Formats: sequence, structure tokens, C-alpha cells
Amino acid sequence: MKRNIQLYWLSVLSLAFTFLAGCGGQDQTTPLPTAKVSARMLVQANALMGPGPSGFGWSPQGATLAYVDPIDGRDVLWAYDAATAARRVLLDPGANADQISVSSAQWSPQGDLLLLSGGSALWLLDAKTGAMKSVAAGSSAKTGLMFSPDGTRIAFAQDNDLYTVRVSDGVLVRLTTDGSGTVFNGTLDWVYNEELATRSAQPAYAWSPDSKSLVYLRLDETAVQNHPITDFRTTPPTTSYTRYPTAGSPNPKASVHTISLETGKRSAVPLADDVEYIMPFFGWFPDSQEAFFVTENRAHSVLKLMAWNPATAVGRTVLTETDPFWINENSYAAPIILADGSFLWLSERDGYMHLYLYSRQGDLIRQVTKGAWMIDSPAWNLLIPGRPVYVDPAGQYAYFSGTKSSPLERQIYRAEIASGKLEQVSQRAGFHLGALSADGNYLVDQFSDVSTPPATWIVKADGTRVAVLGQSAGPAITLPQVTREFLTVKAHDGTDLYAQIVKPENFNPTKKYPVIIHWYGGPTLQMISNRYGATNIFNLIERDVLYTQEGFIVWRLDNRGSFGRGHAFETPICKEMGKSALDDQIAGVDYLRTLPYVDASRIGTDGKSFGGFLTLYGLIHAPDIFKVGVAGSGPTDWASYDTIYTERYMQKPLENPAGYAAINLVTVANQIKAAPLIIHGLADRNVHLENSINFIQALEQYGKPFYFVPLPNEDHHYEGDGLASALSASVDYFVQYLMNGP
Repeated sequence: MKRNIQLYWLSVLSLAFTFLAGCGGQDQTTPLPTAKVSARMLVQANALMGPGPSGFGWSPQGATLAYVDPIDGRDVLWAYDAATAARRVLLDPGANADQISVSSAQWSPQGDLLLLSGGSALWLLDAKTGAMKSVAAGSSAKTGLMFSPDGTRIAFAQDNDLYTVRVSDGVLVRLTTDGSGTVFNGTLDWVYNEELATRSAQPAYAWSPDSKSLVYLRLDETAVQNHPITDFRTTPPTTSYTRYPTAGSPNPKASVHTISLETGKRSAVPLADDVEYIMPFFGWFPDSQEAFFVTENRAHSVLKLMAWNPATAVGRTVLTETDPFWINENSYAAPIILADGSFLWLSERDGYMHLYLYSRQGDLIRQVTKGAWMIDSPAWNLLIPGRPVYVDPAGQYAYFSGTKSSPLERQIYRAEIASGKLEQVSQRAGFHLGALSADGNYLVDQFSDVSTPPATWIVKADGTRVAVLGQSAGPAITLPQVTREFLTVKAHDGTDLYAQIVKPENFNPTKKYPVIIHWYGGPTLQMISNRYGATNIFNLIERDVLYTQEGFIVWRLDNRGSFGRGHAFETPICKEMGKSALDDQIAGVDYLRTLPYVDASRIGTDGKSFGGFLTLYGLIHAPDIFKVGVAGSGPTDWASYDTIYTERYMQKPLENPAGYAAINLVTVANQIKAAPLIIHGLADRNVHLENSINFIQALEQYGKPFYFVPLPNEDHHYEGDGLASALSASVDYFVQYLMNGP
């Protein structure tokens, strides 16, 4: 126990010295850049990206793009007319008293107004004159804003109830009255927003095309467990609570409702007994007769597209998806309804996410795209969340980003709906995310690659470049000239695995370098891709700079279970996350051992979230391979993580006790040989602090040494000072225990 405390304070003191020196510890034998870069320098605002366009939205009429681009450090709302190449400022809010968020802007259906959210009101901006008008004033936050299709009203959620406000005179109508801290109408609770809405916070309701009705989701989380978060800044400290369902425990009770704005008639849609989840995307068929929604059972094995007629109270199942492992429901999307009532549907049924054409009745007309590649659909890989596929007004082409050229890339393609003929629209190797204009003639294409910060282009529908809308400036500081290489290695069963090796500036192939394996290893995310690292939640560039300048090689590999390679590549993790992931990572180590410049006796790991779990799992189950490791905010007992994510891959704890036991790290903490560095945000509402605390307590019980760096007031996503602290502590730890030895 005494040694544990000493290690903790060594970590804190090391972190303090890092801040004073502006860098991590040094290896005096390794050539380093003249001017060293500190973690704090890297994480300051836009240090690696620089300003650039964001917040894109095409007008529903023509080809005018609204977007956000800073002027002198403040966000400004712009309009770009693709047909004339004219660019103008729509709104420069400056230091407005209401703190108007220009990134919240959305067009009216007629394209004459833009709706923006302020601190105390909603604001309507006249797109031609620039005149501003406030509606729905009040201090409560308003979310899920949406114009009615006829443009006469705006719907929104406030204090978990649904409202509408009339554009012409500001008349406010409250549609639901039972919203509370545990009842959500037309909006989402924590677990739905985190795991089903993929953090895009889309509205959980939809207007009918005739603007007369709404269909909405209602969530009742009264039975969901309450988990505390302590804020230590107050005296005494204060506690807030998040309703958080852990694996096997009760979920929010979900139901679907419709309401007629003309008659006030309401209906609760009857659901099958096995329905556990309702996806947070809704819509209607063009005649406004039927609303549609998507349901799923708790086992994540059956997903259904449903239709409901409020006038006749008749519902039907339009189509059903099944999978023997699990359905990646968070990658599905609302059907795209075509003019004749047929619809395009994204499905992973053949092992890859592809596009299918259905009749309104639910008859399959044809599979539009096919092959050993996938259409990308999760929110974090889309230019506009919730819009993975765009269809031109003629209904001839569907546009999307996909992996046909390489899983490491995203190129924009268009598929002819009638024939399935596929054409690659974007050409430059890298990551392209696109959105189609309302007239179908232009795309906004945001591109980056591993060495190029995001550039935003306007292109014609066939890919011909029209204009450069903006280019992120890139690093504002001089960085070491590291070398990044992509390569393919073989898993133990011969499967191709994609990897990346990052070598220091002044790399010397005759030397022996220690290696830091920076991994994630879990489902839904991809580490190895030809995109700019600062756009990625893993902070790749920051780690590449900080670790290589200390004389380390950085290694990354996407193991089985990772995103981007199709469903079959993911399924080996079914019922036991960790085992297949670690086996693939060890195959990567086997490759590293063949490199003459790698010191295989000095290999460490660095991971956050699932990667934090994998670090501890690897230190316990492969102690002779991994000498040290950093575990950031990782689950240590998956029975304490949320229902939707965990049960998707692991089933309920009572249904798979052996699987949960195999990945419970707390019960095997006595087997660890290394002294891990554990980092956790004290305000983490995702992977709760109990995961690290319970693991630390087990380490103390067995007299095992460790480091612990708590991050005050940091949630699961580290930012600012917290991120700088985490990175600095990690550098110092690796220098002391991997570079120099204990």
C-alpha cells in the first residue's frame, strides 16, 4: 500500500514538472527536435487544425449552402451560392446578448428563413434582408428544433415536453404535459443519445408532410438506476445524477405516439411484446397517412420497420431484419422515401452496409449496391449527422460515402437506383464526406488525409471541382517531421489486418526503439484510416508528436471487432470482448518483432475507453508481451457498463455469465505484473468512475503498484487542461518505465 501511494505522488509530481518544463521527460541518447512540443501547446484551441468551415446545411431550394466559418476568432454564419459562386455573411452575431449559436442554423422548407437557437429565445433570420425576429422566448433550453413542412410552425422540445410556435405571430402551443426528469417526449435520455442516436441528438419526432400531425418517441426512465456525479468545486461538494441502465438492468420504457395538431387527437401505437428499443428516427409516407418507425428487441437480433395509420389505428410490419450475432442498429437510418412511395433502405444483411429498394408495401424490388465494401452511416463519419444517403430530385441517383476503394478511405459514390451502376465521384485518396444540394447539381465535399488538414470543396454532382470553400490551416506550431506508414499484417488465422507505424524524426534504422501501441480495439470505431488525426477522437497527432519526440515508435492496428471492414469482421467478439482483439494485437506484435529497429522487450500500450479496458486486459493476459500500459477511462467490469452497448455484443449478464467473467478485470487484478497508469475523469457519465476505483481497490488489496491521475470535472471526452494533463502524464510514465526502465 505504501508503494502505491508513492507511485501516485510520483505521478502527480511528474505531471507538475511536465507543466513547468513544457514537455515530458527526455531520453538523452535519442536525437530530438531542437524545439520540443508540449501537450499543452498541442491541445490549445485549433493548434493542430486551424479554423475551417463546419456546420453545413444546404437550402431546401436551389443550391445555397449555409455554413460556419470564423472571422477573427468568432463564429460567423455564411451563405455560398454554388451556381454563382457568390459568398456573403448571413449573420455575424458578435457579442450578442442572447448568445446566438450560428452552428444551430437550419433552413425553412421554403429557403427564406434560417432558424437559430439563442440563450433565451429562438431566432428567425431573413436570408435576404438579414432581419432578425425572436420567438418562443424563455430561459429553458430548447432542443430538437424543426420547421413544419409548410414553414408555418416550429416544433421543439423544452423541459422534456413538445411544443410548437407559430412563425407569423409567435403563438405557443404545448403538445405534451407529462415531461419531467424521468419522462422524455420527443427528446432523448442519456443512453439513447449515447448509443442509438450516436451522439447526434437528432429530434425524436417527425412532422407529417401535410404539417398536420406529429409522431414522437416517449421514454419513461423511472425504473432506470440513478448514478451520482460529484462536483468538488462547491463547498460542500454537490452531487448530480444520471439515469444510467447497466447491463441486465431495466431500460427506459419506450413508446410511440401520434398527435393531430388540428383535432388534438392522440394515439399510443400498440407495440409487440418483444419490443425493447425504438430507434430515434421517424418519418411519414408522402400522403401523410402512415407514420413509420423502427423497433428492436433487447437481444439486438430482430429489427423491424413499422408503419402506423393514426386515422384507422392500423399498424403493419413493413420489413424485418435478423442477425444470428447482433444488429448494428446504431448504423441504420430512416428509410429514404421516394416520390412514388417506394423507399431506399440501408441494411447490413449480406455482411456489409448496402442500399436496397423496397415498395411501400415492403416488397424488395432490388439490391442497389453490393460487394465486399460498405456504405458509411454512423454520425461521426457523416458531414451532416443522420444523412448517410442523398437522392437527387429526379430520383435517379443515390449519393453516399463508402469503402469500395479501400477500408482505409471514404470516397463519395453515386449509384443509379434503377440499375445499381456505381460511379466514384471523388477521386483523391483519403477521406471524403459529402452532402448533396437540393437541386442535385452540387456537393459539398470535405476531404482530408493523414497529412492534410480538412479542405472543403464545392464540386458538381459528377465530381468536377467548382470552388474551394475553405482549407483548415493546420498546425499553428512547428511539429516534428514524423513518418507515418500504412501496412497490412496477417492475423494468426491469416486474415489481413490494417496497421500504421509512426517513426520519429531523424529515425535511425540501425537503432533499437521501444514501441507504444496506441489502440482502441472495440466495436463501432476505426483507428487505421487515411484521414487527418486531429479530426479523430483518439488524438492521434498529439500522441504521435509527444511519443516520437521522446524516441518511441507508435504502432496502431485495427483488430477483429473494429469498424469499417463489414459485419463478419466484427463478430469474433460476440459474447467475449477482449479475447479475439488481444489475439490480433499480439499478431501485430509478432510482426513488430521481425523489424530490426524494434526492441521487443520494451513494448507498452496506450488506450482510452474500450482501449483503456484493452490495456488492462493485455497487461493481465499477456504480461510477458506488454511491459507497461496507460488505461484511460476504461470499463473494468462490463456488467457496470450500459445496457445497449454491452448487451449488443455480450447479451445480458445472466444469459452469458462465463463471457462476463472472462472480461471482468477486477476479479483478476492480482495477475497483473506491470504498474499501470490509470486515468479517469471524475465527472465521467459514460464509463463511470467506479470502474477505475474498483480496479484500484483490487490492486491495493493484492499490494500491486499503480499510478492514478484523476481529472477534475472531466467527462469521458477529455478536453483542454484535462487532455493536456492526461497526455503529459502518459509521456512521463512511458519515459520513466518504458524508455529508461524501473
